[in-house]
Order: sequence, then C-alpha cells, then structure tokens
Amino acid sequence: MGLPEKIYLFTVGLYIFFFLLFLRYFLWAHYAKKHYWRHKRAITLFELMNLAREKKKNLPMFSILVPAREEAEVIGATIEHLARLNYPPHLLEIIIITDEKELQKGGAVTTQQVVEAKIRELRKRKNTPNLKHVIVPYDFDGYFGGTCTGRAVPSTKGRALNYGLSFIDKNSDICGFYDAESHPERDVLLYIAYRWLVSDKKNLIWQGPVFQVRNFFFLSPITKIASLFQAIAHEWYMPVLHIQLPFVGGTNLFIESRLIREIGGFDYNALTEDLEIGVRAYLERDAWPEYFPYVSTEQTPPTYRGFFRQRLRWASGHIQVIEKFKNAAGYDPLKKNRIIRTLIIKGEAEWIFYQLAVLVPFVVLLLSLKGWIKPVLLPVYLNYLLKSFVFIYMGFLYYLYFRYFRYMQSRGIFRKLLAIVELLVLPFAGFLLPLPYSYALILRAFNRQPKTWCKTPRTSEVADISVNNAL
Repeated sequence: MGLPEKIYLFTVGLYIFFFLLFLRYFLWAHYAKKHYWRHKRAITLFELMNLAREKKKNLPMFSILVPAREEAEVIGATIEHLARLNYPPHLLEIIIITDEKELQKGGAVTTQQVVEAKIRELRKRKNTPNLKHVIVPYDFDGYFGGTCTGRAVPSTKGRALNYGLSFIDKNSDICGFYDAESHPERDVLLYIAYRWLVSDKKNLIWQGPVFQVRNFFFLSPITKIASLFQAIAHEWYMPVLHIQLPFVGGTNLFIESRLIREIGGFDYNALTEDLEIGVRAYLERDAWPEYFPYVSTEQTPPTYRGFFRQRLRWASGHIQVIEKFKNAAGYDPLKKNRIIRTLIIKGEAEWIFYQLAVLVPFVVLLLSLKGWIKPVLLPVYLNYLLKSFVFIYMGFLYYLYFRYFRYMQSRGIFRKLLAIVELLVLPFAGFLLPLPYSYALILRAFNRQPKTWCKTPRTSEVADISVNNAL
C-alpha cells in the first residue's frame, strides 16, 4: 500500500473521529436533562413563602442591573418584560445603567429618554417594581465604589456595573444581571429565590442559559447557524462545562449581593468581565456557579462582521483572564493552576483544534487534485456510513432550527422559508465560525490583541407576543 492510499485511510479515520466528537452532543444532552431540565418545575409564591417560614428566613430581595449604553431601540421592551417577572414587586428593583457619553453625542431618541418615559409609565401602574435610572458620569474611574476623575474614562460593561452597584438597595440579597435586550422566563426569580432558601451555603452564584435567537430572521446565514449552535451549547453543554470551570456569562446571571461587595465588584478593564468575576469569586471565596434551567432570550449580531467582533472580544478576554491570574499573587497555587489549565484547554487548545479540524476538507480536496490521495476499497457499510455524515449534520442543524423556533420573534412565511434555504451554507459556516478565536490567538502572538471593550450591535425590535408566550 502506497502513501496515497495510507493518506486516504487516515482521512477516513479523521472523518469517523470527528463524527464521534459530534456524538458528544447527545451525551451532554443526557447529562443536562438528567440533572437539570427534568427537574424543572413550577414554583409558586405560596410555596416559596411557606419554605421561607420553615427556614426562618425572609424572601430574598432582588436587584436586577441592566447596562444600557445606546440601547434606545431595545431597552423599552426589556424594561417591560422585567417589570412583569413573577415576584413580589416590593422585593424587586430594576436598575438601568446608562452612559453620560450618549447624552454628549446627542441623537433623535436616547436611551435615557426611553428609560425616563418607562419610569413615568410604571409609576401610574399598580404592583410594579421600583425602576431606577442611573447615569455613569463620563469621568467615573470604573472601580467598585470609585470616584470621578475629571477626565474621560473609556466605557466598559464592568465599569457601568460597578457604578450601578452603588445604587442597589441596602437590603438587597441577590443581584441579577441582564443585557439590554434580555427577556428571561417569567418565573426565574421564584426559582432563584427557592434555591437561595434551600441552600445552606454562602457565596452563591447562579448561571442560566441564554438563547441568542430572538432576532433569528434578521440574521445573515452564517450568524443564523451560529445562533443555533450557541443555544444548544447553553442548553446541553453549559451544565457539563460547570463541572470543570466556574464559568459565568454576563447575562441571566445571579450573584449574592454580599459576595459582590466582598470581592470588590467587577474588573472594569476586563474584556470579559463575566468570566473574570467567576474565576475571581472561586479563587477568593470558593464560590462555584450553579446552572439553572430557566432561559433568557437575546439577540445575535445580525452580520458576520458584528459576530466576528463580538467573538474576537470574547476570545481576547478569555486570554486576558488567563494572563491576569497566571501572574497574580495571593491565591492558592493549586486552585489557581487548576483553573488556568482548564481555561487553556477550553480556550486556546480547543480553538486551535477546531480550526484545524475545519481545514481538513480543504486540505483533502487540495491533495486529491494533486493526486496525493488515492481511494482504496472499503466495506460497503463503511461507505454508506461516510456518505451519511453530511445528512446527519444537516439534519441536526434543522432539528435545532425547529427546536428553538418558538423563541424567535415571529416573522412572515417568506423569511421562515428563506431561513431553511440559508441553513444549507453549513459547510461554509463551519470554516468561518472558529475564525475570530484563531484571529485572537494570532493577535496575541504579535501583542496586538484588542484592549478596549466594544459594544454588540442590536436589531431593532418591539415586544413580541409569540416569544413572550414561549417564556
């Protein structure tokens, strides 16, 4: 057997290996369903109050913080949704954090104007939570409990959150964090309150799944596919990830208020302030996030360019967190080294592997054209198996489309049919989706990685009855 035949057999082995990796989705699904989704049940306020009496505790008070810089298009619907969460309104406050720099820019309608209008509107209603609006001064230094410097300071999400934390109610027990377009399930606070009451632990953190599919019919073909795989990763894979890493996202996140104060809030310089605070909370207070099966729907950047910039920030922030804690003193070396190893494996190592994996078909095609690959006779069943892979992958993608369809903001039949056609670009998308992470590694190698926080673009939307019903 010559070298071309050996290369062919090696390629066949690679395709089978990649297919076995794909089958991990179903192992993750089994674990997530067994430990979380099958145990999800309705929790009533009556049940919660009885539990509080039994535990000799009060129901927890929630402070929900929403950073909203230049979010006039989406913040109104988000406030409306959060104000309708199922929880006693006197135990809930919603804090919208806007940026003074938006006022300096000017504009037809500012986020501040929308928020103030919502405050006036909610005051006219009965049984609504307290809605606060705080504006981050242009010169706020960004630190938790920080001061104004007299000179402009770059805006970041961590900086906005640190400013907003100064305005939470003194009786606040739990802080919730959502993005400006977040629409969580209505019973999420009841569930978090339940978990808080039954737990005897301190330093509690809860992280829930985020399905970034609500603006699905406004997305480009590549970002449509990205949104579906992101959703299934949060539903099936995130529970498994929490076994290995204290991963938290910046939204659908709850942290005990006392814990946030003790660790000094967020790192306002971090590109991924969520991952950073999750790692720091573990290293400083031994806090480990608990996954909870209540969904929040959000948006995916509508264009591939926006998607690329967002994922590049995520990847660069991941690398930034590794470097920060690698050089940090004062932590238990065993705990720190364990987390750093896991971050590298789940970050740089996996990014390189997946980027190389998607290059395999192109390399095989090139080698075939050069005559360096020569097929050999394979068993009939193996030939059928290899040919079936593409249909299995495509079938899984369409399964995801229909699985998350109810979370998508409803649109006409034309857009729905067009989406089915656009998903056929999966093979091309498979090459493009890992690129931001690979580019982050290249930039880091040349010390050119992003150092400033970039805002995620939004799609204009109004309240959608079909999505609200799904939640």
